[in-house]
Amino acid sequence: MNKFLNSIPQSRLIFYMILLGFLPVLLVIFQLYTTSSEVQSIGQDVINTYESALIKEKKQATNKAVIGHYRNADRFYIDKNIESIQLLKPEIEALEKISRQNNFIENEAVTNRLNALKDNNKLVFAEGVVQSNPYFTETPETLVRPVEVDLNDLQNILAKIEGISIGSYKSGPNPPQLLITDFKIEKKAAGEDNEVFSLNLKLLKREFTPEP
Repeated sequence: MNKFLNSIPQSRLIFYMILLGFLPVLLVIFQLYTTSSEVQSIGQDVINTYESALIKEKKQATNKAVIGHYRNADRFYIDKNIESIQLLKPEIEALEKISRQNNFIENEAVTNRLNALKDNNKLVFAEGVVQSNPYFTETPETLVRPVEVDLNDLQNILAKIEGISIGSYKSGPNPPQLLITDFKIEKKAAGEDNEVFSLNLKLLKREFTPEP
């Protein structure tokens, strides 16, 4: 052994001894680094768990607020407040005024247009299959046929659907949650005083069940 040590240059032997002296320190540093990484990982897990719980709590609070807001919704809201909207009212009134004039010679185009607006241009929704969930039911509502509307009609319809005020138009009382799932609008004509659009839409009516 002594012979082997004597064969190693003194400078290299000193380097080896210094290296061996630092080895315990390196081991301690490595152990501290490993422990620190584990602590950081645990800390991150705690933060993630807390954030998930906070998000869940906020979501539950939002759900409770939504349920509370729509708790007293009118089951017949669409019938009373949306299907009852008279569309293109100014044009109907103008055509009726023309037809009531004493010197009016019956015009087939005027008569047909007036009858079409009064009899067929109405918001009529057909209910789809009701889907039940633990806290609410969902019912698809689809327009039976596209309707003609002007900008005032459009504002009125959207105010009733969204449950908010738009311009001079307001929501009906106790609306359910109505979600627009399909909305198609196409410009049809532009008269002297108004623009006419073809509107087709689908809704999803969500009604929340009372808490037991």
